[in-house]
Amino acid sequence: MFEQDPMVSRLSRRSMLGGIGGAGLIAAGSPAFGATSGDMLDFSNKKDRLTALIKMRASMDDRIVMGGVKGLYYGVVNNKVTPLYGVMGGTLARYKQLDEWTYAGVSFEVAYFTDWETGELLETFDNPYTGETVEVPQTRMGPSKLLLSLEGRRSPSESPRLAGLDISHRFLAPRDEKGTVVLVEEVIVGTPEDFNGPQFHYNEVTTYRAQMADLGNPEVMIANDSTHFNGIISWRPWLKMGDYPGHLFGTATGGRFERVDDYPDYYLELTNKHHPDVFEDPEAILSGEE
Repeated sequence: MFEQDPMVSRLSRRSMLGGIGGAGLIAAGSPAFGATSGDMLDFSNKKDRLTALIKMRASMDDRIVMGGVKGLYYGVVNNKVTPLYGVMGGTLARYKQLDEWTYAGVSFEVAYFTDWETGELLETFDNPYTGETVEVPQTRMGPSKLLLSLEGRRSPSESPRLAGLDISHRFLAPRDEKGTVVLVEEVIVGTPEDFNGPQFHYNEVTTYRAQMADLGNPEVMIANDSTHFNGIISWRPWLKMGDYPGHLFGTATGGRFERVDDYPDYYLELTNKHHPDVFEDPEAILSGEE
């Protein structure tokens, strides 16, 4: 979700999140297809599963969709967790139906690492494991192209930058919990043991929740009550951990936004200062290519 590391940035993905969508940023569109059984989806039916996937993860029309999460990162060494820093991330995205079973998307992400105690932007970080003070980068990724289908998420072309990485992505079948539908997305990326270079692993599980009534309503283009991210990730290079054993554990919560002003105030402040083009002209950003 927050892929500052060079290996993860090569995946041309995330977005972290694939956001929800945008009063004032809406382009005209219409639903590609609706539920097959009134206001209740039948998840034994492939079209209903795809409807839930697209509404919860993307959008049924081509509006700009927005989202974000806020969370924490811990270090994990010998099964002991150590609080390290916070993170705030946001995305802009747009999706278009390619065929009956596939949607093409383009997404863009900006994320910041923050002080655990104060929540303020980190420019340097005192690494508790090594005792070294390191510089902290910001994350700006994209625009990145992706394809969404029941089989998972993939890049529309085979990039040589992905060579040598083992990549697995899937959506688990949606499940109905008394009217609240839960969708789980898994991303597993890693270098094989014989990889010629530093080992790297990125494991992400993101859970989306939405109401069945919204998923089954053909007038609702996006349905997302919440987004919850968990990640187990190799040490980020900027931490300068070297061969120090262990890894990162990240957890964050958030959702989809209808307006730019729905982003957290501090996220807006940082983005308007460091990346003013993001909210000034999102159309231009999403029309570009990585």
